[in-house]
Amino acid sequence: MTTYTSPFTGQTISPSQVSYEALTISSNTQLSWPINGNNTVVSANIIDVTATIGSVSCTGSISGTVLTVTAVSSGTLAVGQTITGTNIASGTTITALISGSGSTGTYRVNISQTISSETIVATALLLELPPATQVSTGQAIIVRNIGTYAFTVADNSGNTIASVAAGIAYYIWLTDNTTVNGVWTEVQLGAGTSSANASTLAGYGLEAIGSTLNTITPLVNYYTNATLSSTAQSQLSVWQGGAGSITLPVSTIVGMNWFTIIKNNGTGVLTVQTQGTDYIDGVNTSVQLQLGESFTLVSNGSSGYSSWGYGQSAIFSFTQAQISVTGAGSTITLTSSQASYVLQQYTGVLSVNTTVILPPTVQFYVVTNSTSGSYTLKFSTGISGGATVTIPTGATVAMVCDGTNVFAVSTVSNNVTSLTLSVGSSTNPSLNFVGNLNTGLYLPNSNQVGIAINGVEEAYFSAAGLTVIGGIGGGAF
Repeated sequence: MTTYTSPFTGQTISPSQVSYEALTISSNTQLSWPINGNNTVVSANIIDVTATIGSVSCTGSISGTVLTVTAVSSGTLAVGQTITGTNIASGTTITALISGSGSTGTYRVNISQTISSETIVATALLLELPPATQVSTGQAIIVRNIGTYAFTVADNSGNTIASVAAGIAYYIWLTDNTTVNGVWTEVQLGAGTSSANASTLAGYGLEAIGSTLNTITPLVNYYTNATLSSTAQSQLSVWQGGAGSITLPVSTIVGMNWFTIIKNNGTGVLTVQTQGTDYIDGVNTSVQLQLGESFTLVSNGSSGYSSWGYGQSAIFSFTQAQISVTGAGSTITLTSSQASYVLQQYTGVLSVNTTVILPPTVQFYVVTNSTSGSYTLKFSTGISGGATVTIPTGATVAMVCDGTNVFAVSTVSNNVTSLTLSVGSSTNPSLNFVGNLNTGLYLPNSNQVGIAINGVEEAYFSAAGLTVIGGIGGGAF
C-alpha cells in the first residue's frame, strides 16, 4: 500500500493542510490537495459548503440540445445540473436557460439527442475528493452543509461516500490509498436531527421519516391460519378470513415487553392461541375473538402474555330482521349485518328446500319461520359435519351457534300446539314447579309418563294403565 513517510522521523507526511475553507458550489466540484503551491478549491481540514442547486424530479423530452420540461414534481431546475433518465445520454447537463426559469419551460443541454417524454431526475451536486494516491492513509476532512440544498461527497470518480443534508457534518478519512479513488470511511458528527442515524436506529415499530424517528403500527392482513414471529412486534394483525387461528410466538423467544395487536375483521370466530407452556393472562392457552373484537398482547418473557384493551363486540340489536326467502334458491348466506340481529323472521314463499348459512361465530338467535310452501327451512354454519336445525313452518325456535354447530334451545309453535320436554328423572322431572323442582312429570321409560313426588317416583301411566307404586291412600277409587 502506498505510504508517505518522513526519512527523518518515520511519521506520515501530510500535505500542507489548509485549516478552513468556505465553498459555494453551483455545479459538480472537484477538490484538490494543497500541494505544489495549489490553492484553488483545496481540501481543507474543515470545509463549510453551500450548494446553490438541489435535486429535481420532473417530466420532459429532449430534441437536439433543447430540453422541454412539462411538469416539475419537486425541486428547481438550474444551470449546471446533471440530468439522468432511462434514455438520456450519460453526462448530460443543463448549460443555459431558454424559456424556463426553474420550473416548466425550455433549457439548453450540452449533448444533442432525441428523447421522448419521460421522468427526468437532476441529481444533487457532487463535491469530489482529490486523488487518494497523492496522500497517505489517515488523511481526513470535516465537511459541513451550511446551505439549504443537500449535496453528495464523492470519491475522485464520483462514487458516493456520504449524502450531506442541510445542517449535517461528516468526518471523512482515507483508509486505503492504493487507487485513485481510494477507500474512504465516514461518520456523521452529532446533530440536532439526523436522517442517517434515524434510518439506522429504526427498528420494529419505528420508522425514519426525514431526519426523525416516528412510531408506527404496521398493518398486516391474514386470510389463513398463521403463526406470528418476533417481527410482528408492534404489528396490527388483522384477521380477514372465516373461522381460523393465529398462533403467538413463544414468550421466552420474543422476550419481555414484546407486544402485538390482533383484530378480527373476518367472517368467523378467530382463535388466538399460545405455544408450549405459555398462557394468556395466566389462565388460558387460547382466546376467541368474535367479529369486530380486538386486544393487545404483551409478553412477560417467561410464561406467556398479558392482554389489555380487549374490545368486545357491542352488537346486541334486538330489532327484528325480516328476511324474504322468495326467489332465494337453495342457499341464503346471511351478511354480517343480517346475522347481527338476534330476532329474525323469515317470510315469503319457499320454492325449494332452503338452507340459511349463519356466520361461523358464537351467537344466539330467536328465529320465526313465517314462510309458506311445502319445503324445509334449515340453519347451518356451512361447516362440514356441523349440526343443523330445521324449523317447521309457523314455529319459533331459539338457537345457539358455537361457531361450527347450530343447536335448538327449545321449540315453541306460535299456537302452542306442541311442547317438547327433556326426558328428566324422578329427582329432576321435566315438568316441575317453582319452589318444588323435584315434583312433577318425566319419562321413566319409552311410552310412559311418570309422576314424581318430592324426588321419588310414586306412579306412572303406560299402555297397561295407571300403576301406583305406593298404593292408594284415602278416598274412593
